Amino acid sequence: MQYLFQCNCPPASEEARYQDNVDVIISACSNVNASVRLLPSGRFLYLREENSGFASAYLFDLQTLERIRVTDQPFLSFLTDDLWFVESGIENHLIDRTIGKQYPIKIFRFWQDNAYVNGEPNLELLVNALHQAEQVFFTQNNDMVVVLMNNFSTNLEQNFTFDRSDVPEGDSNKVEQFLRKNNIDYQTIVSNYPHEVISPNGSLIARDEGIYVIGANQMIVPAPPSLVRGWTSDGQGVIYSSGGRCLIRRFEPFADDIGCAVKVPQPVIRLKVPEEYILPAQTP
Repeated sequence: MQYLFQCNCPPASEEARYQDNVDVIISACSNVNASVRLLPSGRFLYLREENSGFASAYLFDLQTLERIRVTDQPFLSFLTDDLWFVESGIENHLIDRTIGKQYPIKIFRFWQDNAYVNGEPNLELLVNALHQAEQVFFTQNNDMVVVLMNNFSTNLEQNFTFDRSDVPEGDSNKVEQFLRKNNIDYQTIVSNYPHEVISPNGSLIARDEGIYVIGANQMIVPAPPSLVRGWTSDGQGVIYSSGGRCLIRRFEPFADDIGCAVKVPQPVIRLKVPEEYILPAQTP
């Protein structure tokens, strides 16, 4: 029914299908060929839309509800709302969104002549550089670390990235373990679908199935079938979205389920925290 009729109904009916603590941020009818990501501050959504083979990208301001056109970039990580990292091979680059400028950044293997010795990473050089860095970002999506020195935009040769191939053998979490073992201060850039995210004030945790009180592990509000993206900047709501719900699955003879043949697009929603769980703002 939703697949057949939702986009032929009045727009207000989409939000009316949910409980009162849900706001529809991006309609399912305009989210058919779009990918959505939440920027680190929780204020902006990055929307990448495809239409007839052409892609366009926007920032959607969750406070003003305005759309800001931005350059479409594949393989993108948001280090901050304004500083973006693009992975493109041997020489990746950074984008300063505020001025539209790009800065090249080398991978560790080619950062300096002695970055690798006899085919092995020079870990002493790597650790020393990390301790000298001004900012270190660990991106969960690709297990990559972006290392920026003081005045990074004017000292481009000093910046670099490294990943799993540049650290000793270990388990699947070895990059972050390497940072912790060597007492490196770093910022974590959570994955696109983190499955759980702690609120800015540390009192609540949002999971795919809903919002919980930390410690008591008590669910205070359930989420519609979707996946958590992250908290809004005011800490009073959580953004949820998904790639759609499957209406008809795809099968082949003598094979297991191999995917979805027909999907029902789902909206991007904000799940609101009940007022009694919103802590008052602290005065300085």
